[in-house]
Amino acid sequence: MKTISKVICVVALLTALSAAAQTPVEAAKPDPGNMLFAAPTQMDRVGRIVVPVWIDGKGPFRFLVDTGADGSLVSAALAHALQLAPSRMPAEMVEGTTGTEQLPCVTLDSLRIGSIVKHNVRMPVSPSPVMTGLDGILGMAGFGSVRVLVEFRHNVVAIDRSTRSLPSDFLDIPAVRTAGGLLVVPARVGDIRVAAVIDTGAAETLGNAALRRALLREAAANAMATRIYGVTKQVSNGGLARSPTVYLGPAEVTGLGITYSDIPIFKLWHLDTQPAVIIGMDALGAVDALVLDYPRGRIYLRPIAQPGISVVVDDAYSHDSGLLDRN
Repeated sequence: MKTISKVICVVALLTALSAAAQTPVEAAKPDPGNMLFAAPTQMDRVGRIVVPVWIDGKGPFRFLVDTGADGSLVSAALAHALQLAPSRMPAEMVEGTTGTEQLPCVTLDSLRIGSIVKHNVRMPVSPSPVMTGLDGILGMAGFGSVRVLVEFRHNVVAIDRSTRSLPSDFLDIPAVRTAGGLLVVPARVGDIRVAAVIDTGAAETLGNAALRRALLREAAANAMATRIYGVTKQVSNGGLARSPTVYLGPAEVTGLGITYSDIPIFKLWHLDTQPAVIIGMDALGAVDALVLDYPRGRIYLRPIAQPGISVVVDDAYSHDSGLLDRN
């Protein structure tokens, strides 16, 4: 029987995992009375978006929201803690940020997040160190017509099928929803047009080799070497360099660094030959609130003034053309 392929785009740099990699992976044990729904990991509130999930009536468990994935998985520690029996079906092919790996699977009777309930859910099991502190990953591109709303100031995230309108102080960023469910924004890095994948599973913003060649001909030699980890066993090398201003529709992102690498996920998404970036939580977390609306194919965000990475309104944005009007 042919194995099923799932994309899980969770990525972290070596600097973020150096301590975690030395710690045995254990099942996360959240305190229901102190559950962090949008978990900050740095003083500037850049962090991972984590939601409570109930499995077979038990929980809550900490699952990372990954908008760059069409598949979900559980940690090896949680599978062991819940005594989830391995599925008799073949192992599942998981295509991660840094490579591909066949992973064993378990079958869940039910999975509940908010008011959304799925039954008879088959999930791969990952022992990757990027799962440290997590019980699993939710691939939002595979959830269909849902909306993800994160309010970082109040540490709250809501995932539902709501069609309620948003306050007028949100910036409205048009996106394209791909066949695989990704939200991709036509954007610019400096003067270079790029395809920007909105990925809450990535802690840092990543650029492909085509963007590096177009943008960093002189600066590439000065990039800081990094190593990139995903949910599979492969590890990729990259180079971190300061980015020029990034323009996402009416939003202007400054102070951002981009890690450039030939990671396989760009080829999987057919974004290896044109300049492209994966916009990670270093940029997405530098706002007051963030909404990813899959039914409408829109990104909404509410900027906030802060030091470091900053997201502000781009006054030069042309609302008529949907492009950046720069002379």
